[in-house]
Amino acid sequence: MALDKNKFGILAAIAAATEDEASFEKPSVTARAHRTLPKGTVGSVRAGLGGIQDIDTSLIMPWGPQDRLELTAVNAADEDVQDLAESIKNSGQQVPALLRPAEHRDGKFEVIYGRRRILACRKLGVPVKALIRTLDDSEALIAKGLENTSRQDLSFYERARFAQAILDQSYTREQAQQALTISKNTLSQLERVARLIPDLVGVAIGPAHGAGRPKWMALAAAFESAAISEGDVFKLLAECPKNAGSDARLQAALASLTKRGAKEARPSERTPVKGAIVRSTKSAVSLTVKRAGATKGFADWIDNNIDRLIEESHQSFQDETGG
Repeated sequence: MALDKNKFGILAAIAAATEDEASFEKPSVTARAHRTLPKGTVGSVRAGLGGIQDIDTSLIMPWGPQDRLELTAVNAADEDVQDLAESIKNSGQQVPALLRPAEHRDGKFEVIYGRRRILACRKLGVPVKALIRTLDDSEALIAKGLENTSRQDLSFYERARFAQAILDQSYTREQAQQALTISKNTLSQLERVARLIPDLVGVAIGPAHGAGRPKWMALAAAFESAAISEGDVFKLLAECPKNAGSDARLQAALASLTKRGAKEARPSERTPVKGAIVRSTKSAVSLTVKRAGATKGFADWIDNNIDRLIEESHQSFQDETGG
C-alpha cells in the first residue's frame, strides 16, 4: 500500500513538471517547495512558479542506474545534446528535470531524471529548471522509470540497458518491473538482450530507435549460438557508410547472418572401442584408427576388411529400413 501511495505522489510530481508554469499562481507554492529542502540547499536555488527551481548545474551530481545510452558510453550524442541546447536557447526549457537533495553533500543535488536537459543547460551556461523532491532510492527509481515509460524516444535496447543497470545496482527484479512497468517475461527479454550482446557492440551500434524487440532478440540469439562475434560486427560496421545511423548499423549486422548461414555445430566424438574415434557432424561421419602403438594391428585389420564391413552394414541398413 505504501508503494502505491508513493507511485501516486511521484506521478503527481511528474505531471506537475510537464504542466505550463503559468498555471501555478498560488504564492504559497514557493514556500512549500523551500520547506522540502535541507538547510544548506535553500541558498543554492531560486524559486520559480509551481515549485520549480533554477539550479546551478555545478551543484548537480549523478545518481542511480542510467537510462540513456548516450549517457552510458553508448554514443556520446554530442549533436543530440547540442540540438537540445539550441532548442532551450531559442524556446526555453519546456520540461523541468527532477532532482533530490544529496544525502551526504549539503548544498548538492542528485539527478533522478533530466540528464540531457542538465547537459544542455551546462553547455549554455544557464541554470536548469528542476523540481526538488525528497525521495528515497526506491521512490527515485520508480520516478525515473515512470518518466521513461512516458518518453517516446527510448529504444528497446536503451530499456534493456536500463533494466540491466537497475539489477546491477542490487535492486530486486520486482523493483525493476515496477520501475519499468513491465511483466516478468518482458524483463527477462530485456535482461537477455543486455547480457548476450557485448557492451562494446552496443556502443558500436547505438540505440537504434527504429528497431524493436525482434531485431535485438535476433542479434542476442546470434551471439548466444556463436553465429556472430564481436570481431564480425566490428568488421561489418567498418564497411558501413560513415554517416550510417544506428538502425542501419544494426540491420547490417543482422543481414550478415542470412548471408553466411548458420555455423555448423562442432563435431561430436565418441570411442566405441579403445583406439577407434568416430566423428559425427551435420555433413559427414568418419572413423579414425591410428596405425601406431597398440592400435596398429587393429588399424591394419580395418583397412583389409573395411569394404566387407561397409557392405554388410549397408545390407543391414536396407533390411532394417526397407531402403
